[in-house]
Amino acid sequence: MISIRHHYSLNPVWQQQIANALGAKLINDKLLLLPKDIGNGGSVFLEVMPGLSLLFMDLTFSVPISMTRMAANDSFYIVYYDMSEEISSHVVNGTDHKIGYQSKLGMGFMDCSTESTLIPALHQRYCSLRLFISKHLLKSLMGKTKPQAVVEDLFDDSKNTLFFYSHIDSNTRILLQPLKAYSFDDSLFELLLKGTALKALTYLVKRVRNFEPIIQKLSPADTSGILKTAEYLMGNLFLDFPGVSVLAEMAGMSESKYKLLFKKVVKGSPNGFFLQEKLLLAQNLLQSGNFNSIREVSIEVGYSKPGYFSEAYKKAFASLPQEIFIKAGI
Repeated sequence: MISIRHHYSLNPVWQQQIANALGAKLINDKLLLLPKDIGNGGSVFLEVMPGLSLLFMDLTFSVPISMTRMAANDSFYIVYYDMSEEISSHVVNGTDHKIGYQSKLGMGFMDCSTESTLIPALHQRYCSLRLFISKHLLKSLMGKTKPQAVVEDLFDDSKNTLFFYSHIDSNTRILLQPLKAYSFDDSLFELLLKGTALKALTYLVKRVRNFEPIIQKLSPADTSGILKTAEYLMGNLFLDFPGVSVLAEMAGMSESKYKLLFKKVVKGSPNGFFLQEKLLLAQNLLQSGNFNSIREVSIEVGYSKPGYFSEAYKKAFASLPQEIFIKAGI
């Protein structure tokens, strides 16, 4: 496996380090193209405006590779939007976190001081948009939606941290999808990327303004513990909810600390997150064309009573299962 250690910054200087490690071609400090013996595709880096830069990656690796972003002392956040069809690994503070556009958590928001490693799936297209947002810019945008005292507390690095994993919201998901259809040499692509980044930032600010800060700096052990249990829940959606006590023990925390941190990192209670993921899985199964009835789908995801399943599904998606169900053989 080719292993690369690098850092990010709001300016393009960090790219040469990766280009050298891969033997890649770097054009105008913007476009990086993979050598054919490693894979196809590349990445585009753009400075959109003061305090906001983007990195769009569209690559297919033919050799195993891991790319570790080292922790930095700079003052900016990194937002990951994963649009890949296949599941890749994103290792955060030692925990292997699966990411993918269709079924797993596809969005991450973290401080640049958190180290992470990307391991793309081999021979599969990896597609991702990343925003680098200065804390000053995000703070100024937040100041337009919250009282100044609240904003100051939210961005107090001495005691708080902003960090979460989640699904890509529906507006941003629709916004990102067209990016996968463009080639790097399209004359409109740079303009499209910048416009997409600005709109994605708008949706992000609307989302972040409802967050509460984590009133303590997250340790690597705490981060790993929460993500480990989130992954466990998503990997066992066909079973019953294991209970908070089991999950807290798995994370190495007290139940009270676990519930607090889980809610702040994943933006929901453990049981609520589990049920949401179960219903998202059911949504995919309903449209898969592999089942003869909605009852079969409900039983598959652990609902013994189809009526209860339909009720839970409607509450989550404001529609009934039969509205999207595709019967096997049709």
